[in-house]
Amino acid sequence: MVSRPSTANQFDEIQRPLSTEAEIALLEVLPLGIMITDLDGIITYSNPACQRLYAASASELLGTNWCQAIDARDRAAIPIRWQEASAGQDPLSFDVRMIDGAGQQTWTRHGIARLETDPAPECRIHTIEDITAIKAAEQAATEALSSERERARVTLECIGDAVISTDASGRVSYLNAVAEELTGWSREAACGQPINRVFRVVDASSRLPVCNPADRAMEGLGIVQMPPNCLLLRPDGSELAVEDSAAPIIDTAGRLAGAVVIFRDQKMSRQNVARVTHLARHDALTGLLNRAAFAEHFDQAIHLARRHQNCVGLMFIDLDNFKQVNDSLGHKVGDQLLKLLSWRLTSCVRSTDLICRHGGDEFVVLLSEIRQREDAVRVAEKMLAAATMPYHAHAPTESLELSVGISLYPEHGINMKSLMHRADTAMYHAKVGSGSGYRIYQAGMQRPLPGSRIDNVFKRTDAIG
Repeated sequence: MVSRPSTANQFDEIQRPLSTEAEIALLEVLPLGIMITDLDGIITYSNPACQRLYAASASELLGTNWCQAIDARDRAAIPIRWQEASAGQDPLSFDVRMIDGAGQQTWTRHGIARLETDPAPECRIHTIEDITAIKAAEQAATEALSSERERARVTLECIGDAVISTDASGRVSYLNAVAEELTGWSREAACGQPINRVFRVVDASSRLPVCNPADRAMEGLGIVQMPPNCLLLRPDGSELAVEDSAAPIIDTAGRLAGAVVIFRDQKMSRQNVARVTHLARHDALTGLLNRAAFAEHFDQAIHLARRHQNCVGLMFIDLDNFKQVNDSLGHKVGDQLLKLLSWRLTSCVRSTDLICRHGGDEFVVLLSEIRQREDAVRVAEKMLAAATMPYHAHAPTESLELSVGISLYPEHGINMKSLMHRADTAMYHAKVGSGSGYRIYQAGMQRPLPGSRIDNVFKRTDAIG
């Protein structure tokens, strides 16, 4: 590395735009990156903080273009920014990613202002602030908000009651699946329609319209109940006895944002209630737990393991050849194979263990309160053997091949996010390393490539644990 020339030499290069040695000394100790460029963007001075951001010495930066280290994804906007800096009187500020000589990415807030000093020619002074931590916090907040929104959406889709929400003008903004079924309106057709058109309710005796509960909730800014003996009129002419309640939606600024109406079929039997409740927590095809229910049990398992000083095993399972089997035998046979496989996997675990169908041909297994990693290995070996047994007596012999990744609490993580990530990483290594088989996560295993299943694994549970 070439040593940095003296500060005085740097300022001689730009005809000393700063007037005193005190000003120069101040720039040298500032934690904020400072550099000066000419009108073509060529660096004529950089302070030590700027040099650290570029991972280069003063002599290496001198005479180079300031945007050389800007990430290619952000570099396209640089000419426009530079023109704005040349034409305007006000300082500019924008965020860009920098890639230093070691390939390290740093988010920076870059400011450019005109610097006119007599007798030096006009130039530009740049401020560069490292905002990597700020960007990471913003990204975490965005992901948390997205996770909460998705959690809320899944909850609304899974509950047994019908839900309709409106905006402040009383127009429908959302229906869940149960509301679509009971009203006879599809979500696409209903959104944007007045609530009184989608949710038409009359008194069963008088046949007179009943004041819509959403309107009443927004007018009174409180929870309201529908009068008894009400009928919902559906587009096909049929009628449905319903009971409901409504509440206003108030935003974070305290303003009225709309209303939510929750209603149900009065004739729904206890059997139907139980069925809907079951479907809310289980996969419709295999009957295994769904993600939301699995996440709840995961927290309980971790709590018990911590109390009893035991381990918890998490297994991520992927079917290596299911697509080929599915394509060759058809989707109906493929569904039947998944059902049979689910039954076989369940037979390999204890009643206290849990299996979740993550989606498609992926499964997640929770082994509660195991003593050692060999316990998880034995289960994985049993599952691999069970999967390879033939499934059809009257069809060409078909078997399913599994790749299994294993992570352990507390050795590989203490929450669902970290354990899921590491189990998926281990599964990825089992798949690309030796085909069908299992791998236990080891320190140093690389995360799967972008676009692999880990990018979508349990995003709804990022805040859990």
